[in-house]
Amino acid sequence: VPEMTDAEREKAARAFLMTTGVSLEDDMNLSGSPQHKALKWISKEDTRRVPIPSNPEDLGTTKARKFVQRYALATFYYATEGDSWFYPFSFLSDKDECEWYEIHTEGEEVYFWGAHCEGGSDEGAVSQIWLPNNDMAGTIPQELEQFTNLRVFALEYNLNITGTLPDAFHSMSDLSVIVLSNNLIEGKIPSSFKKLSNLEFLAADDNQMEGNLNHIKELDTLKYVYLEDNFFTESLSDSSFDGWTKLKQLDLSDNEFSGTVPASLLNHEHLTVLDLHDNDLTGPIPEVSDKQDKLTYLALHKNSLSGPIPSTIKHLQGLTDLDLSHNQLTGDIQESLKHLNLVYLFLGENKFDANPVPAFLTGMTNLTELSLKHTNLHGSIPDSFGDLTDLYLLDLDKNKLTGTIPESLGNLDNLIVLMLNRNRLTGTVPESLGNLPALGVLLVDGNDGLSGSLDFMCTASGGNGTFFALAADCGGDAPTIDCSNACCNICCGNPDEKCDDMGWTANYDPIWELSYERYRFEFDMERRMRE
Repeated sequence: VPEMTDAEREKAARAFLMTTGVSLEDDMNLSGSPQHKALKWISKEDTRRVPIPSNPEDLGTTKARKFVQRYALATFYYATEGDSWFYPFSFLSDKDECEWYEIHTEGEEVYFWGAHCEGGSDEGAVSQIWLPNNDMAGTIPQELEQFTNLRVFALEYNLNITGTLPDAFHSMSDLSVIVLSNNLIEGKIPSSFKKLSNLEFLAADDNQMEGNLNHIKELDTLKYVYLEDNFFTESLSDSSFDGWTKLKQLDLSDNEFSGTVPASLLNHEHLTVLDLHDNDLTGPIPEVSDKQDKLTYLALHKNSLSGPIPSTIKHLQGLTDLDLSHNQLTGDIQESLKHLNLVYLFLGENKFDANPVPAFLTGMTNLTELSLKHTNLHGSIPDSFGDLTDLYLLDLDKNKLTGTIPESLGNLDNLIVLMLNRNRLTGTVPESLGNLPALGVLLVDGNDGLSGSLDFMCTASGGNGTFFALAADCGGDAPTIDCSNACCNICCGNPDEKCDDMGWTANYDPIWELSYERYRFEFDMERRMRE
């Protein structure tokens, strides 16, 4: 059989791709479209000159599959502006398309970045498309549906992939991992997601998606779901996630979910991470019916939850991180919290009853971060807080605390952030604080009864002599604290310092990629500090 000319190859390829429904004729005819470019490339420019099937009935053969997946990968390349990729991973080279990848190692882990096949080059079908942090843009084309053997589809941290997800997942029964984090993808979850009967890991966080979760609610294989930082809307209830019986981590934070916190999630037998913060949830925190030790991270802050903290929260015996701040919780700060081995406890900005600092807190010696900001506390700061030697954040801002600052706080050698501002403290700032080696944020402004000098904070043996934030009432016409501009970088009382209006909140918003551990302090858009 004589070799076909370029023109004959293009005609045959167009006919096959159109009659088999791989691509629409209009798309292939549109000059500059990804399909048009891919057709030209595989017909004329590809030096490999792969055979072009002539009969639509050949679609299931190895010959046809190799042609179609090579064309579909080329379409994907052009649709995502492949010429501008940070790294090409051999795409559109003369190699077999099953070799369009590079091996990446992290310790003992081995990853195939690019397009990887199972079954070798000769007969292999693409089973993985993984192109992270590769400066990709454009959109994901409908031709993705040709990869029916796909197991992993991951395009995280490309930042500029736009458009909606194609409804291209009908025949991907082997797909178990989808990672689309940190892009600009819009629209709803495609209906074809309902067909992903083996999907275990879904990350579409940090995009611009919307709609509800109906198309994934029946996927009983899901274990990890990360959809935070989008615009999803839905009213949650106890039955919202009944189908997700194998779920281990769920992050729906920073969306527009309403309704209540599903009790089924707090009582889930496998769930280790639940993050629902920054939504529009109302109602009480559900009771925890039975003891369970799986849930370690619970974040419900920045909602409109009401009522008291349930005493049954003590049943969450594996809990280490708890954030209930920025709600409308009432009653006492629940003493049953003392039964938990908490490392991180944020309860600030609620409507708790007026009380002294709860005594039980000083027995929670594993705490590394404690925030009781604006929780209606009065009385003195307990000397026994000096026994919480693992603390690196203590926030007592905006209460009605009186008395002096305990000398014992100078025992907290790990302390990085100390916020005592906006209280009624008196006396002087103890010089023991000047010896804290890690202290970078000290706020004592808004305490009219404090006096003396703070310059020792910048000359003492501890620390590094330069603070990220050292705030006191050392400005204006009637300063109550003496502190030089070289030391205190925030002197309240000065016309340009609106200290009373500054709510320094240090809630963390950790990410699944870093295992939900704090990786920085962030206070507001202008003032932030990394560990």
